[in-house]
Amino acid sequence: MPTQPISHDLVISGGRVLDPANNIDAKLDISVKNGKIVAVESNIDASASKRVIDATGLVVTPGLIDLHTHAAGGIRKPSNDEFMVNADTAGVSAGVTTILDAGSIGALNSGGLVNYLAPNAKTRLLALLNIGKMGVANVPEVKTADDINHAASVEVIQSYPDIIKGVKARMVTPGITALGNDMPKAAKVITDEAGGFVMVHVGDIAAQDPIAADLTPSILTDILGKGDVVTHTLSGAVGALLANGSLISQAQEARNNGVYFDVGVGGGNFTFAAAQSVIDSGFIPDTISSDITAMGIYAGPVFSLTECMGKVMTLGISFEDAIRMTTSKPAEILGIADDLGSLSVGTTADISIVDLVEGEFSFRESSGATKAGSQAIKPVMAVKDGVPQALDFGPHSWGWLPAQN
Repeated sequence: MPTQPISHDLVISGGRVLDPANNIDAKLDISVKNGKIVAVESNIDASASKRVIDATGLVVTPGLIDLHTHAAGGIRKPSNDEFMVNADTAGVSAGVTTILDAGSIGALNSGGLVNYLAPNAKTRLLALLNIGKMGVANVPEVKTADDINHAASVEVIQSYPDIIKGVKARMVTPGITALGNDMPKAAKVITDEAGGFVMVHVGDIAAQDPIAADLTPSILTDILGKGDVVTHTLSGAVGALLANGSLISQAQEARNNGVYFDVGVGGGNFTFAAAQSVIDSGFIPDTISSDITAMGIYAGPVFSLTECMGKVMTLGISFEDAIRMTTSKPAEILGIADDLGSLSVGTTADISIVDLVEGEFSFRESSGATKAGSQAIKPVMAVKDGVPQALDFGPHSWGWLPAQN
């Protein structure tokens, strides 16, 4: 008897499969069944598949992971929040399958995200608690030590480790003036007890207080440890990783101790000049993230994770490395690499399809300065748990690509 074709729920065919975790960069097909990847190989027979996506001319990657977002929309205001977006706007509607909300919520208002936002989002929504017990419900989130609730933070992390991955501390005025490095120390004490990692925002974008520069070296070498994260690696703000235009020595020391470094483009946390100085020092960030907010989408300069990836690529980072920095590396940091961040057979079928577009593009920073790039990444589709998701039109009036020169 003739062999019957194998039944698949989904086959993605003809694309360039780029999977840094498995050192794959080849034209291959991917088959999915019951939400899992069941094959990555050439010429899969899709005749019995329920759905086929032709990815010819496109790049198929593990589901993109944004390690720094503010996507707890609906927690603070019922609509028109000027700060937070909803999870799917930053996630599957932008071609991204997993996002980490980095400190929008605190221990005392985390219930909305845990009980309602995460279960109802199509995107996989994870979060860090803000060291401030009410998160960004009332910015500035930390003004005095009374804004920190150790016991409640430990309880939330221990109760929901699949969603709450640690603590975020933002080293900006007035918190740094009032508490100095007692703020990141408090975050570290919480994760030492509860589990997870600490993410520290460096660079005082609130007031450019010179004290920030005095605090950062100690944060890097005396407080943070293996598995913790510094975000805003390419910032030019006071207290970031540059001093008098040069990379501070403690950054490499921290990396040697197992600390990760994230881009976190954000509104005022990235400049091309600072970024080039850091990268020219040979210090390449581990991950690219957006630090996306409502203002960052609608007024710029963030717009989307894929545009942030293109922005970093103008600095000499390859497309292949940009994919690694948004797939396998953030999965490693989040402790989910056994199931996400790769296209390994048997893992959850979170997949992103993108178009690497050649052209003359203009990428913008918050000051208005621009930098030309010859490549841009356009999201085409996110597949979450094996299910293709609808894409938005894009953050610009013309769609997803950045402005063209």
